[in-house]
Amino acid sequence: MTTAAAPVSAPSSLSAPSMTIEELNTLATQGPQALLVTVTPALAAALLEQNRHNRSVRDAAVDESARDIAAGDWLLNGETLKLSIHGEVLDGQHRLHAIVRANTAVVTFVVLGLPPETQATMDAGMRRTEADALALEGEAHPVVLGSIVRRVWAWEQGDRKFARRISPTRAESRELRKRHPGRRESAAVAVSVRAEFPHIPQSALGTAHHLFNAIEPKDTVEFFARLGDGANLSQGHPILNLRNRVTADRAKDGNLPFGRYLSYLVHTWNAVRSDRPISRLQVRSTTVPTPK
Repeated sequence: MTTAAAPVSAPSSLSAPSMTIEELNTLATQGPQALLVTVTPALAAALLEQNRHNRSVRDAAVDESARDIAAGDWLLNGETLKLSIHGEVLDGQHRLHAIVRANTAVVTFVVLGLPPETQATMDAGMRRTEADALALEGEAHPVVLGSIVRRVWAWEQGDRKFARRISPTRAESRELRKRHPGRRESAAVAVSVRAEFPHIPQSALGTAHHLFNAIEPKDTVEFFARLGDGANLSQGHPILNLRNRVTADRAKDGNLPFGRYLSYLVHTWNAVRSDRPISRLQVRSTTVPTPK
């Protein structure tokens, strides 16, 4: 017989009582009230047994929260688990699943004793986006920076096709931005080049700038200057062919998949770095090549 792994405790800096499912259910019958509780994996699993009327569970959302909980990056931010007067889970099922998946206790607020009909009014507000969070931090190009961070994170996860429908959590995004202090420069360059040459999206420009700048900053400056203004590019120059190719593709097909744009940029960068002319820029694989 296998033995389940012991749950990891909540961070010691936060203190709240652990409660049983029976204690919570008894308190719920007494009407609306709020408590700060240590929700263990066992309590989360018991609450999920009472999750009888809720929306479908999104596994990607559970996985995001579980990664933060397991890494110790889950913050007490005032969001609550909400239970009805009958103990049913009205809001917070994804957090409960994440606690079980991470096998780690979390200190959180629990609101008990709510009328079941209040569930229809929950989560009616607009969710704060990564760009909203970056704007609150005072970033100059929050939307562009958020899209670059998301793509760089995917690249570091090994997603070279950019086909997976997952994104970094807020904590993972903050950690990535700390590791890559040049992110603001990548966003600024993307905005500047897009203003001059509007046929490549800022997310692709900024992601490429981040990747290329880590290899050779001086060449990166020249590459994006010429990509933007198209000056002094002779016939067969890789950047000239890139400009012509994306202009023609956009005229024919409209917007292209992100991976196609980034593949074009990497193929062109590699050709420039090897001083190799290109007669016609072609991409035969859906996997973005490695810049050199």
